[in-house]
Amino acid sequence: MKALVYRAPEEFAIEDVPVPTVDHETRDATAADATELAKLLYLAGRSQVETSIYDLMIPGPPGMTDDRIAQMARIIAADKPSWLSYRYYHVIEVDGKVASGLATFTIEQAGNKQLGKAMMSQGWGVMAMLSMSRRMKIWSKVDPGREPGYLIVENVATFEDYRGNGFAAELLDLAAALGRDSGYKGLQLTVLIGNDPAIMAYEKAGFKVSKTRENKKFEQAFLCPGAAQMLLKL
Repeated sequence: MKALVYRAPEEFAIEDVPVPTVDHETRDATAADATELAKLLYLAGRSQVETSIYDLMIPGPPGMTDDRIAQMARIIAADKPSWLSYRYYHVIEVDGKVASGLATFTIEQAGNKQLGKAMMSQGWGVMAMLSMSRRMKIWSKVDPGREPGYLIVENVATFEDYRGNGFAAELLDLAAALGRDSGYKGLQLTVLIGNDPAIMAYEKAGFKVSKTRENKKFEQAFLCPGAAQMLLKL
């Protein structure tokens, strides 16, 4: 797939973040990236806490286990598209390896119905889906929701060996360009309260916290009070 070479205008660039000097390619993800995307998604879902949101979604012992990553990879690569689909992801590749990534998709593409169809196409039955819904209920208590007219940015993550190269900043620049060129009011993302490094980076990119949701049961489970919605006007 043709590499993307776009660099966003200065007003969308994250300040005080090093410009990537490592040779790399920025491109759209493919189905072949599914396993590495699953690992990045898991890291993004864990944020600064010990439990990843994907520990709730995918059953089994917590952690980046082979089985959990394999199940996530199958959903990511499924023919039935969902917000987990590789089709919505953009990655940075270094020496042939995925180093960083994020997703951009619309509110319409973020529906649970599409996710359910993708999971069922990979062997999930009705009882398994209902069980997942019960496990994920705690997230609904802090989910700040979606802002109409704003493109969603999700699962921003970089593997540890590649951090400090400004890759997340470059991908956020790309997301801003995609949102602006498609006529969106701005970008929206969700971040856990207390993830100060991520919040600071997003603020430097121009994002501002628009609302927060907290819940005591969520805090007891995740040692985190809740989640915040951040918006970037384009």
